[in-house]
Amino acid sequence: MPQDGDGHGTHVAGISSAVTGNGLGVESVAPGAAILPVRVLGNDGRGHTADVAAGIDWAVARGAHVVNLSLGSEVPVSGGGASTFDDAINRALDAGVVVVAASGNRGTPACGQPSGQGRLLCVGAVDRRASRAFFSSFGRGLALVAPGGSAFPFVDEDVWSTYKGSSYAEIAGTSQAAPFVSGVAALLVSTGLRGQDVTQRVLATARDLGPAGPDPEYGAGVVDAAAAVAGLHPASAGPGPPGGPAVSPADAPAADGAGVRVHLKRVQSLAAVRRRGIVVRCLAAGAGRCTVTALVGRTAIARGSGKVQPGRLTTVRAKLNRRGRALARTARKLSVLVRVKLPGSPAIKRRLTLR
Repeated sequence: MPQDGDGHGTHVAGISSAVTGNGLGVESVAPGAAILPVRVLGNDGRGHTADVAAGIDWAVARGAHVVNLSLGSEVPVSGGGASTFDDAINRALDAGVVVVAASGNRGTPACGQPSGQGRLLCVGAVDRRASRAFFSSFGRGLALVAPGGSAFPFVDEDVWSTYKGSSYAEIAGTSQAAPFVSGVAALLVSTGLRGQDVTQRVLATARDLGPAGPDPEYGAGVVDAAAAVAGLHPASAGPGPPGGPAVSPADAPAADGAGVRVHLKRVQSLAAVRRRGIVVRCLAAGAGRCTVTALVGRTAIARGSGKVQPGRLTTVRAKLNRRGRALARTARKLSVLVRVKLPGSPAIKRRLTLR
């Protein structure tokens, strides 16, 4: 394993995946996750963008599902060109890898890792009071926040984790916030989710902070591991769909995830549905598509989808197909199951009566 003379990388790795239950040190977010250590910085904590880019490509080529980039103002990188770094990130994203990056410790209104075209999880830091840490960069590009300490002296509010050798240390920074999110991403990978499904699930289940909805200080909110994995099964376990999320019982008013809402009138007019389709209003915490499928028994009678943006209510119309139109012409009343899929959320099911 590469030796970490600086200690920063060991500290970050311990937050996400340190061994748990051994009576030593700290507990991590995803102790069952395997760490693929990639040495890209020197013992002075500095390095070059070309080396970081090469490290990203190396990890992706060897099957990494999550790449954590705790590289900010306290871990400077230089040389090699920004495009080299951006291209490596985009290659990882295109390969279905979750990329998590620290927002930076400059306290400026922009994520320190602006690449990824909105697909990267840029993570800011909050203190133990769930307030944005003064050093945490925010604003443009921020996806969400996680615990990162306060950096106030003599108050013991920073993040404890593994350090050089067999020691432990307390450090504050967005570098420490990022691996909390990477750990949650690893938990989601263990359920069978991959890539942007993981990213959107993390955003959709974040606990809202500040003004309602996504905002420049906290993004989608603070990462919530329990909410992220709620209702999901390990990929190797059963029952439940292999490698995928569990769905709510068909007849139950399934609880929507944090930041995810589905509005559907439980009774709709057959005549109106023939003309306009089944109307569903979707609210998602992440960008993507709201996909609606309506079924009678096991037969799909209507489908529709529409683009959704974080925090914006979008109307989607599921238009009747040939089978649906035939049923709508002859039936006086139809009991329909409507299945709605939103970015990062398990399928949400609703019952609908057409008459």
